[in-house]
Parts: sequence; C-alpha cells; structure tokens
Amino acid sequence: MPDLRYHVISLISVFLALSIGLLLGIALADRGVITDQLQSEVTNIQRQLDDQRELIAERDGRIAELEERTSADEQLMQDLADTVVSASLNGVDVALVSGPWVEEQLVQDIQQTLTSEAGADLASYTSLPPPTVEDAGPATGPDRLETRILYLQEAREVLGLTTDADSPEVIVFVGGGEPPPETPEGSLEALEEAQRAMLEVWQEAGVRVVTAQPSYTERNEVPLFEELGIPSVDNADRAAGQAAVVQLANSTEDGAYGTRSTASEPFPPAPS
Repeated sequence: MPDLRYHVISLISVFLALSIGLLLGIALADRGVITDQLQSEVTNIQRQLDDQRELIAERDGRIAELEERTSADEQLMQDLADTVVSASLNGVDVALVSGPWVEEQLVQDIQQTLTSEAGADLASYTSLPPPTVEDAGPATGPDRLETRILYLQEAREVLGLTTDADSPEVIVFVGGGEPPPETPEGSLEALEEAQRAMLEVWQEAGVRVVTAQPSYTERNEVPLFEELGIPSVDNADRAAGQAAVVQLANSTEDGAYGTRSTASEPFPPAPS
C-alpha cells in the first residue's frame, strides 16, 4: 500500500494542478480585458494623431499664406524704396563711416543704396577700430583717452581738415555693431565717449549727419543719437531703412525712425 508520503505528494500535485489551472484561466480572462483596453487606447491615440495632423495641415496652410503675403509686402516695400531712393542724391558728396564690429555686408548694402541707386558721390569711407586697449597686466582695459583722440582725428579726416579734400555735404554713420565676447570690460563706455566727441565735431562743422544701425543687433545706439539731436534709422539692413537713410540725407528732418521701441515713426516725412 502506498505510504502517507505518497498521499501527501499526490494531494500537493492536485492542488498545484488546480492552482495552475486557475492562474491560466485568470490570465486568459485578463488578456481579453487588457486587449480591449489597449485597443480603446490605441483608437483614442489614433484619433488624437488625426486631429493633430489636421491642425498641423491648417497651420502649415496659414504659414504658407502669411509667407506669400510677407513676400508680396517685402516686394512692395522694395519697389516703394526704389522709387523714393532713385536719383534723389545726384551729385551730393556723402562720407560713409562705420563703427566697430559693424558687419561689412551691411555697410556695402548702404553704400550701394547711396551711390548706385540714389546717385550720391562717395567722398570717403572710414571703418573705425574698436577702442584701443592699454596693457596693464591683470587690469587690462580700454584706453579711453587714446580712443577719444583717435576718433577725433578720424572725425577731422572725414571732414577733409587734414587734407586738401573738400568737406562732404552729408556724413552717414553706421553703428550698432555687436562686440565679441572677448571685448574688455568698459569698452562700450569708452566707445560711446569717443563716438560722442566725433559726432559733435561733425555737428559743429555744420555737416548734415545721419546715423543708422541694423534691426537685428541687440545693442541700441539710438539713445545716444537722440541725445545729440542727430536723426537715426534703426533698421538699415532693410530696404525701407536704407530708403529712410537716403530720405534723411536729403532733408533737414530730425527724429528716430524704424521698428524699435525707441523709434518715433516708421519712416521720415518727405523733404519739403
């Protein structure tokens, strides 16, 4: 006869079989529930994706429409600028001066507008250097006095005072250049002081001075120009801004023009 141990093993086997069967049954039942839940979630996600695709398609359509309008507006502005600029400075001697760190392409564009389109005669072009730096070991910084003297010399040269050249009728100064990260501390203060002295020399000489800077620069020199009573244009990288520079060069208007918060009007009035 089987002993007690055999009966215990048999009972354990039966209970194990029942347990395994119950677990399999529960698992299969849960699988169906989980599958239904997953299917529902997938359906919801698919619906949300479809909605997002529709929204993206609508947005892309609006963006494309706005881009077309912007392109048309820019072309219209270019045409209007060309009309305003065309031959409006014929025979006028204009000196072009660019401050430190101003992009060369911007200066070339402004020069092109002044000469090839407006018909001005380029009396001279001067590119001003950054503030000079004094070597004082750990305390290296801008040499304010030397920078000021250098800019005053440049101011006199632009006026033709150091040569036999005639003084220009108009001086266009392009500023707003962004200093590189390695620029010594205090350079902007030294530069503002030197530029102020330079601009005042030109004003005292009775020459028409027009200042300009690009719209993309974070550095804004308009407050300095306004303080000195010199007209300014803060979007000289645009066709409208370059037309504004020509308009101001051809008039006696003052004020700040452009698109920044410091501008009083978008565009200067027509010469009287």
